[in-house]
Amino acid sequence: MGVKYFCTPAPEDLSSREINTLEERSSLTLIDNAPSDLPVSWNTQQQGQNGDLPFWTTSALAAALTDYSTVSRPAKEAFAELCEKLNLEGIPIDRAMVALHDFHPQIAARSITWQRGTDTEEEAFYRRDIRNREYEDSPVKVIHEGASAVRRRLQGPDAQLDFPILADLKGLGFTDYVAMPLGFSDGSRHFVSWVTCQEGGFESAELGRLYDLLPLICMRIELEHSYMVRRQLLETYLGKNAAERVQAGTIRRNQVEVIDAIILYNDLRGFTRLTDTLPPEDVISMLAEYYQAVAEPIQYFGGDIIKMIGDGMLSIFPLTSGMDDERVNHIACGAVAAVRRAHAALQSIPAERLPDGCPAMRAGFALHAGPVTFGNVGSLDRLDFTVIGPAVNEAARLEELTKTIGVPLLATRAFARLRCNIEVESLGHHRLRDVREPQEVFRVVGVE
Repeated sequence: MGVKYFCTPAPEDLSSREINTLEERSSLTLIDNAPSDLPVSWNTQQQGQNGDLPFWTTSALAAALTDYSTVSRPAKEAFAELCEKLNLEGIPIDRAMVALHDFHPQIAARSITWQRGTDTEEEAFYRRDIRNREYEDSPVKVIHEGASAVRRRLQGPDAQLDFPILADLKGLGFTDYVAMPLGFSDGSRHFVSWVTCQEGGFESAELGRLYDLLPLICMRIELEHSYMVRRQLLETYLGKNAAERVQAGTIRRNQVEVIDAIILYNDLRGFTRLTDTLPPEDVISMLAEYYQAVAEPIQYFGGDIIKMIGDGMLSIFPLTSGMDDERVNHIACGAVAAVRRAHAALQSIPAERLPDGCPAMRAGFALHAGPVTFGNVGSLDRLDFTVIGPAVNEAARLEELTKTIGVPLLATRAFARLRCNIEVESLGHHRLRDVREPQEVFRVVGVE
């Protein structure tokens, strides 16, 4: 029996609109075969016959979906509420899943699964795994490739279990499965599925009401998705702290504030020589290993990465006004722990993950504390959210001194006086480039 894909927006009975395909699903070029003159939805078709208003115009859920005054919530909560309200509208949804493309550097897509009586689950699909077998043999791929809908009876003589997920759902007692595309305004195509335990599956009128609401559901999911994407992109390119400030409206040139912070500056050893001897693609590969080894512990211990410039990285650990000494010391200890872990991670990168000719990675780290100016600088229409100030310059100059002294981590007196539970040793006063007075510098014992 040929696999059947449903390519009609909202027929009176989906089974009457099945379009037979070739025997092998893998050989198909899927397109939307729905005729352009089909009615927009089942209920709007009925409106022309009996004069009744379309279902969605009097639906409480439709009103909620178009109410944009509500505060944005996590996608899991919003989708769970949608499913619960669909049931209140008389559509017997017992399980639903939405799959959305993602804009994270590592994550290609996310899914949210709601099931009656259980916690809503969110799952990330990493780019290295997105074309795995589970995806290749799923209705998600069919919808992505152009099918307008997929319906499968899960029980009875008409059951068709041609995807692995369908057998799993049948085993859980579900009776009917419908998958649909979510077409966003940017042209991207996403996925949603609805499953029921109702005896006999979905009724035609129930599917008609679901199709009536689908454009509004799609718009609302796109809105919530756009909030997530905006936040994610800003955090990826600006860092968490700066992203929050930009989203809160700190977007004008010269809009800055002075904050206290621990400043961490680090720099890869021998980078200039390596860029002269390695092909560009090997330099990028090497930098990826370096930044991952260093960035992960910094973020884990609460640091905010402000800049990655060549092989240099500037991070801050903000110290908010009114913070007590115990909390400040805890943050300072976290900054040292981040350096320890980053230093160890660099040393443990396997040689086979580095380009030929690249020696074991080493870096210099400098810790300082003081006021920094944090905010927008730049031209009228091209801004950079950054930190500047003498404390930032001193941290960068202190890192240069690690090469001369021959230790991986140095700290200033301003940092050492924070008195976190670490042992430091004074190395005397040293001149830092472009800093007027000699500065006392400290070695952190145990970071060798």
